[in-house]
Amino acid sequence: MTSPTATPVAVRLGDAGAPRTACVLAPVMARWDQGAFFEPVAGALLSSGHRVTVYDTLSLLREGDDLAALADRWAGVLRAEEPDLLAGNALGGAVVQHLLDQPWTHRADVVLLSAPTVADGPLDATLERIAAAVASHGTAAALDLLHEVVRGPEEPSPAPGGPRHLDEDPLHGRRLAAGLRLLHRADARHRVEAFPGGLLHVYGTESKLVQRQHLATGPGHTRVGVPRAGMRPHADQPGATRQAVAAFLEAQRTKRIHEK
Repeated sequence: MTSPTATPVAVRLGDAGAPRTACVLAPVMARWDQGAFFEPVAGALLSSGHRVTVYDTLSLLREGDDLAALADRWAGVLRAEEPDLLAGNALGGAVVQHLLDQPWTHRADVVLLSAPTVADGPLDATLERIAAAVASHGTAAALDLLHEVVRGPEEPSPAPGGPRHLDEDPLHGRRLAAGLRLLHRADARHRVEAFPGGLLHVYGTESKLVQRQHLATGPGHTRVGVPRAGMRPHADQPGATRQAVAAFLEAQRTKRIHEK
């Protein structure tokens, strides 16, 4: 997927002089979207004094990686940023959770969007069905399958036989398949449950992929289910998702003031 000398692909948002640093890891994307997926909730971070860097999680993926190997590579990048906030969506959030046993993460607030702590059999099977479709039916067909399980409950399903955006770039197919397979048998429960900092899970209550049972929490952590939202609550219900993130950040800010 990348060469050993590859550097992280990222986009930076907000004032470079803002007092707090937020690092965000993206979900699996066949094609990097320049951080557009995070725009619906970025304002909550920017208005709370964060400068935000959104990373393409798969930009550091190498042939043969599993989730642990990819997370270890990201640890070197993110540790250097000394983040005040770590955030991740789907795979990006799984990577973040894999790092939560490392002491340098314990100073950070954590925001997770539809990010599985643990992958069960049904989740593994769905992701593998989509990943396998890249080889058997092509990248465009696999993207159609992915869209069907991540689309919001109020988003219409594409008409059978209707037009679709063809995408048969071999690199995009490899990114999609390899990225989805990274979540196979993921399990960061002990890392999350022991994490001493503030942590927020946001998920769509009507998600066909990551659901409440896939999310672990520890003492003082929070899960917020967003009604009328699927796998992408930040896209399906951006206002409610932004509000949940903003409320969490304000609670964390108040807690820090009281601890001084």
